[in-house]
Amino acid sequence: MWTLYKQESFKLLKKKSTLWISIVLALIVFGFALTSRLQPKYFSASVLFTTNFGSTTFIMFFLIAAAASIVTMEFQYGTIKTVVSQRYSRSMILVSKWLVILTYSLYLYVMTAVLALIAKFVFVNDKFSLTGTGYNNDIWQDWLANLGAGLLTLWLLISLVFLLATLFKSSAVAISVGILGYFVLNIVSSVMFILIHSHEWLKWNPINFLNYGSQVLEPSLSKLTRLSDVQLFWGNVGYIALFLLIGLLLFRKRNV
Repeated sequence: MWTLYKQESFKLLKKKSTLWISIVLALIVFGFALTSRLQPKYFSASVLFTTNFGSTTFIMFFLIAAAASIVTMEFQYGTIKTVVSQRYSRSMILVSKWLVILTYSLYLYVMTAVLALIAKFVFVNDKFSLTGTGYNNDIWQDWLANLGAGLLTLWLLISLVFLLATLFKSSAVAISVGILGYFVLNIVSSVMFILIHSHEWLKWNPINFLNYGSQVLEPSLSKLTRLSDVQLFWGNVGYIALFLLIGLLLFRKRNV
């Protein structure tokens, strides 16, 4: 397993996009921090800070693409045959890819969090204090809670992308579904809440669990989701495990 993990990590690091993604995210963090300094009327520095100055949305796009391509490219270029012919089982192969993307997601979140702190002290240190009042708690507490909840809901999307990537040779479909899933939440949320109000069992649908990050900052949202923060947390964990398990079963039976 460790050898597979190192191989997958090496392939990810050798991609030119990996370096460029880090650079782009750094520019986004400092760019939004500077913008909130120059245009405080339209861009709240404290609000942007809780999302690492807007970088978490871009991290989602980058990680969805990385998760889809790390699986589909093996089939697209035929390298899966070489890997399968080695002593490793298919389960180990796919799990090593999960672990690499998990490591990558933690790296991107930690990296942008550190950069957000630097940007805060460099550009907007006089605009707000980390111990100031945020949505519900101190700003630093809201910041960490938002990042943690955001990472979990991101993995709900990534687990679905991994599942879809085991079905297709092209990463385009898996990437499209993952990104569309993010936008679908914003488009259909109002309709979904109405349906949940009429048919409460619908509150257990996976799209509703994508509201976890928002509800952490806005507890009143529980009146619409009909779920507590704890239920949203464990629901995300359950769906992630379910999607990864289905993807694993499909990957083990797929023709190479």
